Amino acid sequence: MTKNNKNIVIEPYNPQWSWIYEGEARSIQKALGEHCLAIHHFGSTSVSGLSAKPKIDILVVTKDFSSIDTAALKRLGFEYRGEVIPSGRYFTKKEPKVHLHLFEEGNPLIERNLLFRDWLRNHEEDRKAYAKLKQELANKHTDGMEYCRAKTEFIEKIILKSLKGFDDGRL
Repeated sequence: MTKNNKNIVIEPYNPQWSWIYEGEARSIQKALGEHCLAIHHFGSTSVSGLSAKPKIDILVVTKDFSSIDTAALKRLGFEYRGEVIPSGRYFTKKEPKVHLHLFEEGNPLIERNLLFRDWLRNHEEDRKAYAKLKQELANKHTDGMEYCRAKTEFIEKIILKSLKGFDDGRL
């Protein structure tokens, strides 16, 4: 585990992360009902073997934001954080630490997030390179947003590789 003075913590992969996701996903699906069109575990904790900040990222696809019962999410412990992601809604929960990202269906960020996750799940060399980069950045940056921005170039390269793989009939 690596920790700097601003608490950017990178931990070795923990299989409990997928169990936490499963429990949270069931609760979210129940709370949102038919308005939850799809739900996905994404981000580093969704990739077996990948070191990560110990937070579960969950992506929910909905037809329309106006149909979301935010009070139901609040009862689950989620706090609305606003539109901090382009064309999406963002909620956080402190215990267990969960970041909930809501997107309306058709938003291209849904596919981009899932392409990145799936690529890392299936390409060990890139998974190791990403883990190394995250460790270096966690040691270098004291601000979480700086840390996230510093990963952008790597993430974009992986998404491009993934898209080319689909175009070539691979994957």
